[in-house]
Amino acid sequence: MFINQFGTPDGKANLPCVEWKEAGETPTKEYPLFLTTGRVVFHYLSGAQTRRVKFLMEQCPEPFAEMHPALASQYGLENGDLVKLITPRSHMVVKTKLTKATRRDTVFVPYHWGKELAVNQLTNPCLDPISRMPEFKVC
Repeated sequence: MFINQFGTPDGKANLPCVEWKEAGETPTKEYPLFLTTGRVVFHYLSGAQTRRVKFLMEQCPEPFAEMHPALASQYGLENGDLVKLITPRSHMVVKTKLTKATRRDTVFVPYHWGKELAVNQLTNPCLDPISRMPEFKVC
């Protein structure tokens, strides 16, 4: 699809310029880190279907707080330790998962679980002014 041209009158892609805007929340003295959410390969969206599959649950049975080893060290944490994540809206307790793939100022938590394991309870409800989508990816 679109190998030779795009489905526009002139056949070219129309890419609008969007002005960068800082996130609704950025780190402060009280909340010094970024929290971001996302997917893991073993689950899909809310996990309502994939969490019913034994093999997939064995691969990733629960959410975790992925963080850089240097960040974990600052807080005296080791791989697999329980950590309480707190934002202005809520908190949750999950195990740490240390990896150098995550920025040193950021904690990543997958969003495929509900109730007390739903990380989106921690995220910022601030809406994008154009799409009206909540800022689930950064707080």
